[in-house]
Amino acid sequence: MENSNNSTGKITKIQIRMYRVGTGDFFMLLFKKGDKVSYKMMIDCGCINSGKDDFLPKLNDLDLLTNKVIDLLIVTHEHTDHINGFEKCSDLFDKYTFKKVWFAWTEDDNDPIANDYRANYSKLGLGINKATEELKGLYGYYKTLYSNEVGGDLMLEGKQQFIQSLTSLDDLIPLKGFAIGQPLPSMTELFRSYNIIKDDTVVEYFEPGNVVDDILGAEGIRFYVLGPPRDRVFLNKTEAEGETFEQREKKSTIDFSFLSAIGATETYGSAATLPFEPEFEAAPDNKGIQKVYREGGEWRKIDYDWLYSAGALAMRYERSINNTSLALAIQFEDSERILLFTGDAEIGNWESWHKDLEWPVKINGRIVQKKADYFLNNTVFYKVGHHLSQNGTAKGKGIEMMTNTDLTSMASLDFKKINKGWLSTMPNDLLGAELIRKTKGKLLFAGDHERIMENIKTDRVTVKKEHEKTLIALNTKFNGKDFIECEVQG
Repeated sequence: MENSNNSTGKITKIQIRMYRVGTGDFFMLLFKKGDKVSYKMMIDCGCINSGKDDFLPKLNDLDLLTNKVIDLLIVTHEHTDHINGFEKCSDLFDKYTFKKVWFAWTEDDNDPIANDYRANYSKLGLGINKATEELKGLYGYYKTLYSNEVGGDLMLEGKQQFIQSLTSLDDLIPLKGFAIGQPLPSMTELFRSYNIIKDDTVVEYFEPGNVVDDILGAEGIRFYVLGPPRDRVFLNKTEAEGETFEQREKKSTIDFSFLSAIGATETYGSAATLPFEPEFEAAPDNKGIQKVYREGGEWRKIDYDWLYSAGALAMRYERSINNTSLALAIQFEDSERILLFTGDAEIGNWESWHKDLEWPVKINGRIVQKKADYFLNNTVFYKVGHHLSQNGTAKGKGIEMMTNTDLTSMASLDFKKINKGWLSTMPNDLLGAELIRKTKGKLLFAGDHERIMENIKTDRVTVKKEHEKTLIALNTKFNGKDFIECEVQG
């Protein structure tokens, strides 16, 4: 494909290609002046539970599309379903040239708040690891405990399912090998090890309120940074009454069912605190809990049940990392039309955009200050947050403000590659139905659209036949292809 970084004029359209790697993000955007590509931008490359072979055919296509030269790589956040393709295929990406890489401020080694935040999550990750490792060794204990119980086999399997839900976090974030208090490696470090960032790669970090324009090759395009927030209140906020969609009544199905015991994580996840009093958590010798609950009198021992608080830790860890997603509004400056990419931002990230933030926007030659609703009102393309989960897209401060009648969406959800524990939240039927209504059926899925639609069309929602017909036609066009794509006119 022809590339001309020296072309004059402004970008007239953007071609968006979503690679079908599974439940994970891998996007390529081609900025065009007429039919000539003048700027190439990549967003993330990852998928849950995937190996190198899953990415190879997509990289073959990427080679042809880019000639192994990427003007800008945007890495939204550190979850595996957004970055493991870079690790799995580091030998292949070593042959690429990434001119510039953008990260959120949370990855800046020179930012003391970012370093402190990562250190905090290093401790949290180690806590999850320790509890999980102990739980893994308790099969014999529970087998004996439940041997004479009615339904003992089911209870034993429930324990195994819960432990499996925790160990699956290993597939989401590399937690092991860090000392307590030592910050997790920033993605700058990781991407150097993946051969993405080289000596001549320009690395930049962004925070809310930043604006980037006048990019060579992408003239006429402006980038507005919406998140992640610097306020920990928002970083740690994953649910909000009235802003998150209600949980599914039943888990999504993939021709099998699994035990309701997996829901233990969801139950614990609603708790905002650990199960012990602060004086035990902060005991001077760091063994307060052990002394009271494990070494105390028989009457106060709780055996191993205390370890199940790891469910709360895991949920807090995973969701707060989602809120560190670099969220961007990409705008055609003349038409003011917006492409919205939010990574896996959850409610705290979304809400922070509306809190005392304004961005300078040049309209008709004059600079005016605009709030978040302006960008949402002008959104014509939305990459659906967090794979259609119930708290990956805000309601009143999100989708309800997307009022442009040209709205098109893409969702990186695929049941062929998904953690089983995510089936209780993906897809959220209420969100899915609302997106179908808003887009009039212009909603594209990475995975089997028929299977996903079966899980959206619950008794709680209504989908117009004409919208479903449009959705089916658009998705069917890409049957058998390694990607889904659309083109947004400026």
